[in-house]
Parts: sequence; structure tokens; C-alpha cells
Amino acid sequence: MMKREILSTASVRAGILMLMGLIGSLSLVFAGAVITGFKGEPGFNKVTLKWFTEVENNLKGFDIERGLSDQQFEKIGSVEAKGGANEKKEYVYEDNTVFKTTGRIYYYRLKIVDKDGSPPTHSQVITVAPTISSARQTWGSIKAMFR
Repeated sequence: MMKREILSTASVRAGILMLMGLIGSLSLVFAGAVITGFKGEPGFNKVTLKWFTEVENNLKGFDIERGLSDQQFEKIGSVEAKGGANEKKEYVYEDNTVFKTTGRIYYYRLKIVDKDGSPPTHSQVITVAPTISSARQTWGSIKAMFR
């Protein structure tokens, strides 16, 4: 009689960890994805976030979170997973809602969301200091007074 085994979430994650060793040490393993890069590029009145995945398993998508420190974040957008277990994928998200006073640095992270409702995990935190027009700086200051 053949014995059937059902793969548990723990064994799937262990497999992803082993795969990560094959992909390289720069990869970061999360619940449903192996992220091989996450960066933010400052732009004029915007920040462009880019990240890459090698493996996606049971992945629903990514929530993009931003904060003014590395302690408190709020969701600013979402990107659906592209799917495909062993294909390299690139994701891009533009944050066009940045306002700045002098010297403002924004903190970003990704919230990795699985299809099965597993507790979400987060990527590493990156920082970006965009170039903001003087009109946006003024509007950002006015907005801050009424918070």
C-alpha cells in the first residue's frame, strides 16, 4: 500500500529555504515568496519601488507600506502576485503621494500576503529621500498643520 503525505506549510517553507540556498545569499525568503531584490528610486515628486521574486508559492500579492520612521507604517497600495512558481518576476510600484519638508526620509516595506490567510510577513525596510517641488513642500507643510 502506498503512503500519501500531505505537505504542510512548514515543509513547503523548508523547501523554499533549501531553494534559497541554491539561488544565492542575497535572496530573502518569506511565507510565499523568495524576494531577490527590493529597492527604492527617488524621483521628482515620486518614489519608484522595485522588487524581484524567484519563487512564488501560494502568494496572493504584496501590500506596500510607508512610514516616516521604521516603527510605524501604513498601507499605501497593493500589487497582485504574477504567479508562476519558478520564474523570475519584476514588480514596480510608484508612490506619487510623497510630500516633503526639508530632509524628509520615507521608509518602505512590503507586506507579503498569502492566499491561505497565513499570518503575513514583511520585507526588510528601505529608505528613500525623494526630490519634491517647492509647491509640494508648501502643500505638505500646510497639510501637516491640520493633522
